[in-house]
Amino acid sequence: MSDQIRRDPGSFRDPSGYVFIDEEDVWRSVNPAAMEAFKAVLATGALASLGERGLLLRSDPRELDSRGGARFAGPRGEVPAMVIKHPRVPMISYPFEWTFSQLKDAALAHLDLQIAAFDLGLVLSDATPYNMQFFEGRVVHIDVLSLRPYRPGEIWVGYNQFTRLFLLPLLLEAWRGVPFQAMLRGQTDGMTLVDAVKLLPFTKRYLSLSGLMHVTLQERASRGRSSTGNATAGRHVTLPANRFRAMLSEMRAFVATLQSARRAPTFWSAYAHVNTYSSEMQSVKSAFVQDLVRRNQIRSLWDIGGNTGDYAAAALAAGAEHAVVLDGDLDSLEQAYSRRLQGHPNLLPLFMDCADPTPSQGWDEAERRGLKARARIDAVLGLAVVHHMAIGRNIPLRAVVDWFVDLAPHGIIEFVPKSDPMVRQMLQHRDDVFLDYDEATFRSYLGARAQTTAEHRFAENDRVLISYTRTN
Repeated sequence: MSDQIRRDPGSFRDPSGYVFIDEEDVWRSVNPAAMEAFKAVLATGALASLGERGLLLRSDPRELDSRGGARFAGPRGEVPAMVIKHPRVPMISYPFEWTFSQLKDAALAHLDLQIAAFDLGLVLSDATPYNMQFFEGRVVHIDVLSLRPYRPGEIWVGYNQFTRLFLLPLLLEAWRGVPFQAMLRGQTDGMTLVDAVKLLPFTKRYLSLSGLMHVTLQERASRGRSSTGNATAGRHVTLPANRFRAMLSEMRAFVATLQSARRAPTFWSAYAHVNTYSSEMQSVKSAFVQDLVRRNQIRSLWDIGGNTGDYAAAALAAGAEHAVVLDGDLDSLEQAYSRRLQGHPNLLPLFMDCADPTPSQGWDEAERRGLKARARIDAVLGLAVVHHMAIGRNIPLRAVVDWFVDLAPHGIIEFVPKSDPMVRQMLQHRDDVFLDYDEATFRSYLGARAQTTAEHRFAENDRVLISYTRTN
């Protein structure tokens, strides 16, 4: 156990226990208020069995003495008697950063966990996708203290939360073809039922049994519950155990049928096949990335504007342990996700406009960390993306270079000159006000922050790849 343990500033809401981190591991305290329920969960053997099935993050409970407990004191002064050691997830991601397939897989994994836990006499106290993370090729639940013993006759307490954060966003894309990411980013508690009945098609909400039950009738029931004149207010509702499990199974079957109805694939999803690079040039880029990985023993990296994940996959093949593809094109990311399922389990695609990256959110802007605050990586790739940020989005070139260098100690940036067909097209209908956008100035900006360790110029289009190591 490291001496550098500190409480995650975003962990403060749940008085059952808080998250602490050190350089390699994650620790979750078990406070006195949660000990009885947690011991009951331990007695079922659920932590081991659900962990082995890949549904729950691996857990190693440990007793604490009073001195050890003081190291895990909570924000309200709680001192735990036990902690749970977990492996550290390389990249915590949020549901508004996922594609349709990722959110769907997270929903199915969550329901699989619910069903498996119910068969062990347990339930989850919530149903939020923020507790689901991509780890070692699976979608796993990371909040062990959400598990508690089932109380006979109780209802699914997380049903409304599951609907707002999983089901309704999926239905928005499956039934309307509208991406859900912007709505979930703007409403971290999820899509409201009031919005859902306005946005989702009438025929689906009324003529589909699942739509009628989970959208239309649930929205009406929520209005009834909020009415001061509701005659059923305070009525105790019970749900037989067999019906509870059936509800979970029926929801899983419904979610499994959903398919995205977004528009036809975009230009960028085919970019890897239609760009100006020859297959030989693409091979050179892959080899250049792999050289960076091997030379610097890179364990984790981000590929900014990584499209379908070709070069992230090349980095993994060279020995990197974890690679994140950040891109603003959902079709490309869906292809990258399918690549992950076809032999690259540690490739994580995330939806991100890097000119408007995920900000820090929540209480004191610390509850959900922004992109840069999550940058615990060894290297960053900026291949054929700098001109999109500097010219396409009017971000000063020096600021773009500094942003890349700040993300990681090593990296590769590809500089695309104004003579390149892509840049000429970008400047075709606008004034060229980008006075410092040239290779010499780019090199001066990068040289002020980093040392060039390798480079390669493509004779075909005068683009240049520069590998660097940060110096300040």
